[in-house]
Amino acid sequence: MKQGTDLQSLVGYQVRRANLRMDEDARAALAEHDLSPAKMTALILIRDNPGCDQTALGRALSINRSSAMKLINILVDKGLVERRPGRDLRTNALALLPHGEVQVKAMLAAVKASDARTTARLSADEVHLLRDLLSRLGPADEGDAVE
Repeated sequence: MKQGTDLQSLVGYQVRRANLRMDEDARAALAEHDLSPAKMTALILIRDNPGCDQTALGRALSINRSSAMKLINILVDKGLVERRPGRDLRTNALALLPHGEVQVKAMLAAVKASDARTTARLSADEVHLLRDLLSRLGPADEGDAVE
């Protein structure tokens, strides 16, 4: 379908379209693991934040408490994560199990290959610049310098 100059001029639209293309390739890369990119992200966050609770994970993933619980249930059922006693009786600390660590390594390799495919038309410098620019997207904070 034809995209006019209005859509082509919207950075958010272009970022979303690029995200959809990259997400499709990443999902295909993760198909053999039977996990989505979001679930892989959750595993990496749990690995990098041992003992985090479901609420903190949900905030990091920008999902509600119920969705976080469902996600954790799937990861527990797959033997990738376990719940351990938390900081109080109302919380559980999340821990990546050894099988989860093995899966994370394999999934990261698959997603890195996906990233390489989807950025193949960019030079290494352009990929670095793109990462830098994407990290700066969003409303400016009061402390940010405006040029």
